[in-house]
Amino acid sequence: MLFDRRQERKEEMTVDELLDWEDNWLNREGLDEGEKRIAWLEEGVNLYSQFIQVDKKEPRYAITLSDLYLEVGRDEKIRKGNYHAAYKTLRMATIHASKKPDAFYHLSFILAKEDRKWEAVLFYGNEALAKGLTGSKRIKLLCNMALGYKRLGYVEKAYSLIKEAKLLDSTNDYEWFIELYIDRMKENRREPILLKETNEKRKFVTKDHYTKVIDDAMDGKCVVLDLTKEEKFFRGCQDDIRLERKEAEILGFLIDHAMTSCPKVQIESSVWIDRQVGSSAVKRYMVSLRKKLSQAMGRDDIATSVLITTTDGYEWRADIPSIVLR
Repeated sequence: MLFDRRQERKEEMTVDELLDWEDNWLNREGLDEGEKRIAWLEEGVNLYSQFIQVDKKEPRYAITLSDLYLEVGRDEKIRKGNYHAAYKTLRMATIHASKKPDAFYHLSFILAKEDRKWEAVLFYGNEALAKGLTGSKRIKLLCNMALGYKRLGYVEKAYSLIKEAKLLDSTNDYEWFIELYIDRMKENRREPILLKETNEKRKFVTKDHYTKVIDDAMDGKCVVLDLTKEEKFFRGCQDDIRLERKEAEILGFLIDHAMTSCPKVQIESSVWIDRQVGSSAVKRYMVSLRKKLSQAMGRDDIATSVLITTTDGYEWRADIPSIVLR
């Protein structure tokens, strides 16, 4: 390929050449876990690093690069180093694209997750809101800022932001996200677990209840998508199967909307909020997910009875209780 030859000669690439490379890279989204996926992620880091060199004013390059930094970490030392690289990349994006909200939005979340620097969380959050952040990102950011205000002792302000998020979520697509943050805001619940059964509201569960749910999955009484830890697992009666982060996000979205056909474009907009995605990415992840679900559940009919293809997308239609732990 042209970009391979240019890379070998260490030549600077044009924007058009980088866009061609990006198309090729995106169309390989959804590779199975392992060395091939790590190589794909590292290639993405190289690609978007070069994008930033030729166009510092386009925030999506910095946002995608920071996301890749956070995903490519394989142990604690690498993960922490990549967090700092992601932070520096996003900070650069706020300088070069100071009128756009996206990088400010991501900085608010990364500081909340990694450093608990609540004053900075609120600063970047307010900047993103002031610059016109809209849609699902505004709902999620209001929740993140509410947690920051609560941790700093501004209780009334915190719950006013939660109220605003609920009003914006008119279709209840992000009810689970809002409830998760409400639970985090409660005293003595630093790492809450929320249980969601099909067509039921989420509820806080104790560690004993959590253990019972996992045991029930092993006994074949239910299946569990466990998102409570750094590594994500799907737990069935035959096996516990580790999922890649995107696999887990896609499956969580489908289970949350069980018995409903979810259009491919809706899945993409929910899982890849700020990133372009290859045209076949969701399909690739479905192939991988079905293989893993078959192993976990001990079934050969996943594609026809559990995770089915519809006219416009995909649908979770399992004949067994399906639980998501967040």
